[in-house]
Amino acid sequence: MIEYKETKHTLQRKAVSDLSLYSAGYEQCVPGHHYGPICRSYQLIHFVLSGKGELEIDGHTFQLGAGDAFIIPSDKITRYAASVTDPWCYTWISFLGINAQMYTYQLIASAPDHYILHGLDVDKYRVLIARILELEGAATTRYFKANSLLLEVLAELFDDAQFDERSWGKNSIADEVKFYLDVNYSEKLRLQDVARTFGVHPNYLARVFHEKYHVTPKQYLQGMKLKKACYLLRTTDLPISVIARSMGFEDQLAFSKLFKKCFAVSPTDYRQGREA
Repeated sequence: MIEYKETKHTLQRKAVSDLSLYSAGYEQCVPGHHYGPICRSYQLIHFVLSGKGELEIDGHTFQLGAGDAFIIPSDKITRYAASVTDPWCYTWISFLGINAQMYTYQLIASAPDHYILHGLDVDKYRVLIARILELEGAATTRYFKANSLLLEVLAELFDDAQFDERSWGKNSIADEVKFYLDVNYSEKLRLQDVARTFGVHPNYLARVFHEKYHVTPKQYLQGMKLKKACYLLRTTDLPISVIARSMGFEDQLAFSKLFKKCFAVSPTDYRQGREA
């Protein structure tokens, strides 16, 4: 594995910047090599140069090959593994900052398959990221050059994804809120705060959301959290406390109470296959 990590500024400083490179790298994986389940604090994009592999994210499993890119937003629990018979080789770039999540979800919204972009000319991304890996000189010089190459990678991606600036943010308020809940479910969300984000009254938001999806925003969010928690309980060995935090619950007890109320079994019993 070859990796470059930008060290001019701290992780905290990067997080409050507009956009800043965190790392870039290249790896020819051995058969079956895997990462995760893992949850990261930065945005991460892999470009598959050759071979095959599998990505698990948000309850979905994707089979990937050369020409694909997979996008991993921060705070999403993911697992990905190289094929046993034809392991992939990929290059990656990661970044963070105040606007990093917005850019990431604009790419996701543009992808036919959420989290996956197909049919890319991945060689141009290999070349750009290779230039980052080859950077030399003073830290300040490397900082500016690395971030300029990050911007070039993102510019190419937005072009390849055919991101439509005109349509972004022009869906109905119910659709916008649903998308917001889909990508921010791991945070501690309140209806009042969501309504304030979209500049509407909470009662109006609840009404239009219910008219479109036949559940309230709170019911939709709760159902989504529990569905994702069920998937993690069944498919990972993550501690229940970690799963609870990743779903935005204050503590494991609150999560366990809600889980048992809805499914009539505790998270532990559910994991062990003991149904109500």
